[in-house]
Amino acid sequence: MTRTRDDLRADTRLAIEAVRRGLEHARAGDGVEEVTSKGGRDIVTATDVAVEDVIRRVVGEGSRRPVVGEERGGDVPSDGSPYWLVDPICGTRNFASGIPLYAVNLALVEDGRITAAAVGDASRDEVVFAERGGGAWVAADHEPRPLATGAHSQTIIVQTGHATGARREHAARFVDDVVRADRWDVRNLGSSLALPYLAAGRVAGYVQFSASSLHVGAGAMLVAEAGGTISELGGGPWTVASDSLIAAADPALHHDLVELARAAARELA
Repeated sequence: MTRTRDDLRADTRLAIEAVRRGLEHARAGDGVEEVTSKGGRDIVTATDVAVEDVIRRVVGEGSRRPVVGEERGGDVPSDGSPYWLVDPICGTRNFASGIPLYAVNLALVEDGRITAAAVGDASRDEVVFAERGGGAWVAADHEPRPLATGAHSQTIIVQTGHATGARREHAARFVDDVVRADRWDVRNLGSSLALPYLAAGRVAGYVQFSASSLHVGAGAMLVAEAGGTISELGGGPWTVASDSLIAAADPALHHDLVELARAAARELA
């Protein structure tokens, strides 16, 4: 399959442009030293807010669809009409610490499903995107380049997110079991940047114990369109209402990760 910019939906082109501008603003670093606590270990910088404002302005000028954002909020339309999800900097702790492992996420939700998405990858200074049924791609200077998952890295990313109580204990037991299995290299990026990495074949799997579609929706679509398999923690279908995610390069690895998650849950019962 090949794609050109002219093949893309207007919404997809808009998402790519919005994320590109947001990523440029984030990489400039204006406001990175203005850090505010959102409670616990959760922080926000002035740059997070500014990047969301940039993206809101671009999509506002290009479409009349409402925006639900990490920093400025917003309401999901009650009538089921389309809306945008924006997480301006996913990995704020990394960003504030000068570590370029963060993502700028934007997704379009239509009829309860994500249909277009773009992610700014700060570690590579590039934008990747996907359309439902149209594959996942790098937005290159000339023609888009395709992305494809692959399990050859034998690396999985495991993140607890904001999991608390029983869910956090589940995460702890899962990590313990994964380490003891000694089958994969285990990482924690502290950002949903793991999903575009998975879509590009740089990592093989990603397990997130607590995250909404605002944070992982755009990346989840990248993985699915790049040939990966995704679900909720228990193996059920992932939707925009899900609060956990297991994503893998192929069905076999996905099955193994789901089974490990189920086994860890049984151990705690």
